[in-house]
Amino acid sequence: ARHRLSVGTKLAFGAGDTGPAILGAINGFFLLDFLVNVAHLPPSGLFSAATVFLIVKIWDGVNDPIMGWLSDKTRSKLGRRRPWLLFGALPLGLAFFLNWIVPPLGETGRFLYYLVIALILDTALTAVLVPYTALTAELTPDYNERTSVNSFRFSFSILGSVVALFVHTQIVSALADNPYLGYAVSAGIWTVAIIVPCFIVFFGTKDHDQPLTE
Repeated sequence: ARHRLSVGTKLAFGAGDTGPAILGAINGFFLLDFLVNVAHLPPSGLFSAATVFLIVKIWDGVNDPIMGWLSDKTRSKLGRRRPWLLFGALPLGLAFFLNWIVPPLGETGRFLYYLVIALILDTALTAVLVPYTALTAELTPDYNERTSVNSFRFSFSILGSVVALFVHTQIVSALADNPYLGYAVSAGIWTVAIIVPCFIVFFGTKDHDQPLTE
């Protein structure tokens, strides 16, 4: 018998990719410009925006397999994957918000601040995204249903990216005379949009040994 998933389950799971999509889009398009032109980190050199990006990229390559191993080894009444979304949501959102605040520190202090926050953010994103991706196989053993549920996921991902880029640009432009406030307001909005989908996945899905079937 096919393990058919309800539309509600597919929507709940698909919503989970909204947060990472928003985060990836806004960081990818705007973070370097923010660090250089708003936070006033030098674009190159030892204590620079480029160094922040380099160190985080190296760390991201290290923490992915670690997180995969931890997720595989997780044993709880809530399953292997879903607890990571529940407990990773708030750290992910908070780290994202702090990434767009300019602390009252000197140049080296600001560099260290953004480096630490970026490392925490990348770790939290991995702690949510790796188990979330693996959850696809936990929802149902049925190949067709997995294909269907991933189509929901990619739809949310694309929609989240497009909306985030448009609205973020509008907010920052509207507060162009105070970029510190513009980025903080936008970051606050997207922080909520990053946290909430994690909870939607947690409460809206179950592992396939407790299937939500039709």
